[in-house]
Amino acid sequence: MLRLFSNLCSSQSLLNKSIINVAIGHRYYSSPPCHYGICIDIDGVLIKGKMAIPEAKSALQFLGGENKLKKKIPYALLTNGGGVTETKKAEELSEILGVTINPSQLTLAHSPMCQLVPKFKDSEILVIGGSGDNCRIVAKSYGFNRVVLPNDVLAWKPSIWPFTKLSENDLKLTRKLDFSNVKIEAVMVFHDSHDWGRDLQIVSDLLQSKDGYLETLASPQELSEQNIPLFFSNPDIIWSNDCLLPRLAQGSFRLSLEHLYKKITGLQIKYSLFGKPEEVTYKFAHKLLEDYSFETSGHRSPNRKIYAVGDNPDSDIAGANAFGWTSILVRTGLFKGDNHHLHPAKYVADNILQAVEWMFHQEENFNN
Repeated sequence: MLRLFSNLCSSQSLLNKSIINVAIGHRYYSSPPCHYGICIDIDGVLIKGKMAIPEAKSALQFLGGENKLKKKIPYALLTNGGGVTETKKAEELSEILGVTINPSQLTLAHSPMCQLVPKFKDSEILVIGGSGDNCRIVAKSYGFNRVVLPNDVLAWKPSIWPFTKLSENDLKLTRKLDFSNVKIEAVMVFHDSHDWGRDLQIVSDLLQSKDGYLETLASPQELSEQNIPLFFSNPDIIWSNDCLLPRLAQGSFRLSLEHLYKKITGLQIKYSLFGKPEEVTYKFAHKLLEDYSFETSGHRSPNRKIYAVGDNPDSDIAGANAFGWTSILVRTGLFKGDNHHLHPAKYVADNILQAVEWMFHQEENFNN
């Protein structure tokens, strides 16, 4: 895997700090330091689709100080979702939940990928996922200067995937490039593909290309070396919304690409993963939580005990357990049982409010 930097992206950190400073104005730190904090998943824990889970608002208010001790508990949101900027996502969540969420509290699936900027800042990169040009906006906000989207390729040569016809609005959002002269140096899957056929075809073409030029073919030796790095932001196979059965997630797209590429070339694709349960994402989220706590309360606690709440044992619980956090599994999303046999949580709660109340009583040493 490409060596990643342990600190948060400098540009993102500066953006987050400026947002916090505006939000809190002159700082008057009245709260004593809290020796614990919590990272919370979003889909299946706080929301389902575009609707808040009933206990979500009360849980966040509890963390904000509406508890027996009037104590504010540092919290951040850690999700394998994304597709928009952290600012946009914070606005969406604030409206749905009825609680103000700061962008500096959010780690989206692609947030840690800003650490790739020093390597690819001025390279042409293909970004997959999201609607319209949202993911181009996200990538540019991190500092990637030359971002290609699949529709840019389709506008150049529609026969690359003749089953998708671009609308006038689609065409307005494209970069007008001659890809016979454009070297694409990396592929980054920021969010769920909105057109699997188109995106599988274009990524497959690129991985088989000579030096990242579309409509070329690498030699067998070059193919075996896979000169174009490939990054995925979310390993999840499924996710939970308001439908009865789970929905296919980015991990399913990755498995499809792996299987198709193996069938076509006989080769295994090489890739790097971000998102839960990957360690790089937990390091990023931990640093973000500490930075946010310092900016809003004046306290930084490197040895702070961290709890993590999620609904997916394979990502939320597996990742938290591996990183040394105290895991809490809730039954409002993917998981419905007593506990998971492969990735057991420290505690299983019916909902997010029950989860934060359990954490509170564990740490504050008093009975109900």
